[in-house]
Amino acid sequence: MSDVGPPSTTGVFASLSNRAYAMLWWSGLVAFLAVGMQILARGWLAIQLTDSNSSFALVLLAFGVGMVTVTPFGGVAADRFSRRALILGSHVSLTLSALWLGIMVVLGLEQFWMLLLASLIQGSSFAFMGPARMAMTGEVVERELLSNAISLTQLTVASTQTVGPALAGLLADTPNFGLAGVYLLSAGLTAVGTLPVLLLPASRPERLETYSPFEEIAEGVAYVARSPYLKVVVFSTALMLLVAMPYLAFLPKYTESVFGVGALWLGVLQGANALGGTVTALQVARMRDNTQLWRLRITSLIVVAAGVAALAITPNHLVALPVLFFLGGAATTFQTTNMSMSLLLAEPVYHGRVQSLVMVSFSAQSLIAFPLGALADQIGLREMHGYMAAATVLVVVWSVIAGRSARRQTEASRSQMQSARG
Repeated sequence: MSDVGPPSTTGVFASLSNRAYAMLWWSGLVAFLAVGMQILARGWLAIQLTDSNSSFALVLLAFGVGMVTVTPFGGVAADRFSRRALILGSHVSLTLSALWLGIMVVLGLEQFWMLLLASLIQGSSFAFMGPARMAMTGEVVERELLSNAISLTQLTVASTQTVGPALAGLLADTPNFGLAGVYLLSAGLTAVGTLPVLLLPASRPERLETYSPFEEIAEGVAYVARSPYLKVVVFSTALMLLVAMPYLAFLPKYTESVFGVGALWLGVLQGANALGGTVTALQVARMRDNTQLWRLRITSLIVVAAGVAALAITPNHLVALPVLFFLGGAATTFQTTNMSMSLLLAEPVYHGRVQSLVMVSFSAQSLIAFPLGALADQIGLREMHGYMAAATVLVVVWSVIAGRSARRQTEASRSQMQSARG
């Protein structure tokens, strides 16, 4: 695929030589560690309060509602206002929500509605932070290093989700610390992550004119619809996240009811999943040919389908470790290639809105987790994973067919332009 730019320069950590990106990277490293800890804390607290697949999925639904409803406006804001201010405000909101929930657990006043509200706040915060972070990456990093920078960003996400859940699982089972301590520590880490944000450039995207937020959202959607490859990237991302990624939402209940182990093993399993992502992100960062991004994302989709199918028949938590390792690696590769391609294919003036569309796809998995959780309560977790794997295979087939069609459309458009010039 030749539409995504020339090969990147050498060096696994080449983009960290850019000071602005380095500050963005360090802030993410600390904040994502806190987020990784809350992934386990949120799931385990939901199970303790309700003991139900569908109720925990409802917590994810609240997170997803916040992201789905706010993310399009977050994309508009990232294309219109200071991205540093948006990231800073998001960090403050994440800190306060974790602090509040931690205090409630300390006082023994935690209730399920509080978990729902905190998830809604956090989803809304990510709705502004995500597009702003990715758009700022496209702003401060040279085009030939974009794929490297996004891979390193995914490295922070995956590596901190290796350490975060494992650490949270250990601390949750530690006397005199527990889930309250996990939430309070998470709040402190998110606060620390705001410090590098203050060193980021406060530049505002250059816009010749602005419209109402709804008009700008519509303009962004229309722009994606006009770009054949970009349209396939965004739509196939949504499909994959709807049918495959909910396996993470079911992992807490899978750990407890199917494998019969506790919070510590939940942290280990989530850590194995994230460790696979860490290793993969390092390998993708070494890639020097951006033209291979399309092929890599299709390969990763195939591995995801195989991993979800394997999880459906995994006999115990020990066998699940390598399955989740490879599954996490494939999922991270898919996410990295999508983010890289969406930035490389889009014009800078649309970066925020294009990234918001990709993020809406990520939040969609939280929305679908609730009905899938209710269905899993009826048919069983293993059976649900089998259906998810089959659906992912269909996404692979569609992606290949749609990708070939996009290539033909692009080549035909180029031929018409060359004829017009001639």
